Amino acid sequence: MASKSKATRDDHSAFATKKLGHKCGNCNITGKETTLKICARCKTIQYCSRDCQKAHWKTHKDICNRNAEHAAAVVEADQNGFGSTLLPPGISFKELDERLEKWIKFHHSTLMATIIHGLALPRDLKRSRTHVIQMKVCPRLDHNGVSGKFFRVLNAEAVEISTARGFSPVWEESLEQMRTLREESEGKRQGTVAAIGVECEPLGVQFVPFGSLRDLSPIRILPNWKELLIG
Repeated sequence: MASKSKATRDDHSAFATKKLGHKCGNCNITGKETTLKICARCKTIQYCSRDCQKAHWKTHKDICNRNAEHAAAVVEADQNGFGSTLLPPGISFKELDERLEKWIKFHHSTLMATIIHGLALPRDLKRSRTHVIQMKVCPRLDHNGVSGKFFRVLNAEAVEISTARGFSPVWEESLEQMRTLREESEGKRQGTVAAIGVECEPLGVQFVPFGSLRDLSPIRILPNWKELLIG
């Protein structure tokens, strides 16, 4: 199954589940300041204008194509019954994929905190260039329809990007996309970009990048971040 890369820019809060506003994928203007329109093809990034969307297309193109391929692969898997025995009872690939997307949106701030503390970014922001968070989750059956309970975190580790590139071709391609995003953001003096690769069988890996990361030194690193995340 192909991976999906979610374009996300969030606040630098500690562990929490507060949902924050989105920004234009090109100029960073917030949804509170103007109306944002979502990319019709991949539905993972928003823009304030057609001009911003065109200006950002060179950077967004690969991620947009990857997300469109992922959506097509999910539909094909349901039609062919591929891997259906690996799914939770009574759910399709498409439904599981949609649940993972909702779970990630619900826990945006928690995932941001995982990046900050797991990569120790307050100590060295440049670790966003050399490390990535690998997170493994599994579906929960006791979610009672609550988005935040759709999945359980099994483990999360800070991994060197040079190592993570060898996990699979999908990891390598996604990390290359993250590198492009990071270099563009840093080149525009908009901060750096760090990412989490969320692995969920049988869906594969979904990359969640967080941008606009600048000086985080005032934040005290939580040594027990993993226990707080899994617990």
